[in-house]
Amino acid sequence: MPSLRYDASLPVAERKRHGVYYTPAGVTRYLVRATAPCGPVVDLSCGDGAFLVEAARSGLPVIGVERDPEALAHARATLGPEATLLLGDGLATVLPCAPDVVLGNPPYLEAKKADPAVKAQCRARFPHIARGGFDVYICFLKAGLDALPPGGRLGYILPNKFLVAEYARALREELLAETTLEEVIDVSDLPTFRDAAVYPVLLVLRKTPPPSGHRVRTGVVTDLAQLDDGTFPRAEVRQAAWAADARRIWWLPPTDPTARVLTDRLMDDPTAVRLGDVLDVRWTISFHRAGLRDAFIFPTPTGDFPMRLLGGKRFHGNADVGRYRTAWSGWWIDYDPDRARAAGNALPPRALFEGEKLVIAQNARRLQATLDRDGFACKDTFLVARARPSAPPLPYLLALLNASLLSYLYAVRCKATHVGGAYLHYLGCYLDALPLRLAADPAPFVALAECLLDPALPAAERRALDDALDELVFDLYGCSAEERALVRAAVPYAWGEPGARRGAWNALEGK
Repeated sequence: MPSLRYDASLPVAERKRHGVYYTPAGVTRYLVRATAPCGPVVDLSCGDGAFLVEAARSGLPVIGVERDPEALAHARATLGPEATLLLGDGLATVLPCAPDVVLGNPPYLEAKKADPAVKAQCRARFPHIARGGFDVYICFLKAGLDALPPGGRLGYILPNKFLVAEYARALREELLAETTLEEVIDVSDLPTFRDAAVYPVLLVLRKTPPPSGHRVRTGVVTDLAQLDDGTFPRAEVRQAAWAADARRIWWLPPTDPTARVLTDRLMDDPTAVRLGDVLDVRWTISFHRAGLRDAFIFPTPTGDFPMRLLGGKRFHGNADVGRYRTAWSGWWIDYDPDRARAAGNALPPRALFEGEKLVIAQNARRLQATLDRDGFACKDTFLVARARPSAPPLPYLLALLNASLLSYLYAVRCKATHVGGAYLHYLGCYLDALPLRLAADPAPFVALAECLLDPALPAAERRALDDALDELVFDLYGCSAEERALVRAAVPYAWGEPGARRGAWNALEGK
């Protein structure tokens, strides 16, 4: 969609309103080479023609569709009269011929921020994928796939959240079953995107069912020059492994051999249970309408049903909860379910917060959880996890959750949950799949976790006990000295926050 000439010159507010992000020239060159077009090339959201210009250099016929007349005028001035350029909507325009390749950088625009007409069109044309809080880019991806004849190729640059987002699961499932995924390349650490709120990947596929045993090429690019010379680190993953995942998550294997062996062993561990088997992880308190929060959350006990609330202070983030600690900021909620229901904002059952439970920070640089025995209510910056029947003791499960090894594995499997910098988004639907080994004797884990829950524990002792617990977990999972060193490098802060800078997860790649 974008190029450095026109789209990058648009005001930031205008680009965000329309979901416009420019495409570096190195990306356009790579995707043209990777799809190897030999016939017509189409871009359904061509902007000023960045992809079409690159394809036209090979003498190929190019067709572009764009709804912004000024952007299209720039494309026409660059490409000349030989190009077929259509002013209109790429989701609805009838193309003059079937393309050999579809290329593009579609608009990244959450449905809730899109023009109502665009949202309605997406839901009408693609009802099986434009559901819930979808993003418009998945409709352009589906439209590009539909435009291709059997055997045609598609090359898109997409937000990496496509790899994990629940709203994209139906489309991922379709692609896994009906196309051969050739490449998924992580370019989210390129300096070009360092200050963006979007972390992209490159997707190359062929519209034909995957052959048995097909392996998808993956890789990580940290310098645009690597795209031109092909020197970036690579790995492979079986397409069938993604298809077998319960949520069809496309996790990208580490390129470092030691990291890849460790990750594969942990993910396929037949001796482990899944976190969702022993913990029921629940969403907590949300307010969905502006101003409603102030009708329920107060700095002092208020109303007939006051409860202490974690996450009540504005702009406080996750500060009320750390690893093995609770630091209540002093806010209360009037937990009146009838009044909330009348306001159109149901509260979860009060019993969710009563008794012993784990509290997990939703956005953090590593897994960050504590054990609450004081009955705090929790706002939606936190998840609540309660033990299922026959689960091991909660302090044991807390020790595993806070261990560096589990943070490392989540970062591999769900790196695409980036919410900014090195912060990841922790959700129950992703945490549920983490493999937990159940120790024959959980007592040493429980004892160390109980010590770490003591707020009076001196910092030096806290760090030593935390490191000792990490070693117990490494032993439990049979990690070698090399694997332990790799995890410590990838999760550099064994205690508390602040955590790593953006890019710290590069240690996952052995950098």
